Amino acid sequence: MTLIEALALKDREVISLVGGGGKTTLLFALGHELAAHRKGVILTTTTKIREPAVSSFGFFLAPHLSAMMEWIGQNRERHPFLLVGRERLANGKLQGVPPQWVDKIYSLEGVSVIVVEADGAAGRPLKAPREGEPVVPGCTTLLIPVLGIDGLGCPLDEHYVFRSEIAARLLNRPTGSIVTKEIIASLVAEAVKNRPKGAIVIPFINKIDLTDGLEKARNLAQVLLSMPEPKIERVLLGQARHSPVVKEICSHSPRVRDHKYP
Repeated sequence: MTLIEALALKDREVISLVGGGGKTTLLFALGHELAAHRKGVILTTTTKIREPAVSSFGFFLAPHLSAMMEWIGQNRERHPFLLVGRERLANGKLQGVPPQWVDKIYSLEGVSVIVVEADGAAGRPLKAPREGEPVVPGCTTLLIPVLGIDGLGCPLDEHYVFRSEIAARLLNRPTGSIVTKEIIASLVAEAVKNRPKGAIVIPFINKIDLTDGLEKARNLAQVLLSMPEPKIERVLLGQARHSPVVKEICSHSPRVRDHKYP
């Protein structure tokens, strides 16, 4: 089962990844998989991402939108997929693009799918958004909150929850409280509450290869599926660093509920 199938991707999509750690790994997993099936695949970020060590794709940095759009037009057929950003920072990360640029790039002829890392979590499994986060482009059609199952049952502190003080305030819980399934569901709701109209939300629970990870992820998925807002129809369980990325789908539909994949 590919990510394309698990996410039921349409011919044209803007996919924004938000939430906890694993987003960059998932970004490139999507890029490689999409490139094997379709043309015009663009990866970018509206925050910052680490620069990939090896590049088997087109890579371009430009401080101006016009130069970026021109380069994409010239190169979208020459590489499996393209990665674009504004500049290389001193810490080795890549500075992303304003969300409005994504809207413009999506309007280019021949661009089919854009995958955007729209949030930062400093590698923590969970995250609470501060004001102005996540930075989701308005043309987003699919929003994927990424959740590390290793955050479940851990203390609500900075080691496991990025911006834990904000999380404690939003949840009205003291710092150090045990992170429950309900707390994670509340963090998901916060991360997607300002999503673009019509954007579908499909959470991805990461790191199910950890001890008891799959069973914990299944239980968490049921809580996410029962949320009144946002209405979630399916939850993907998997491990972003391994192939296949998606190991199981939990859904309201009997056809895909708890469907397992090799």
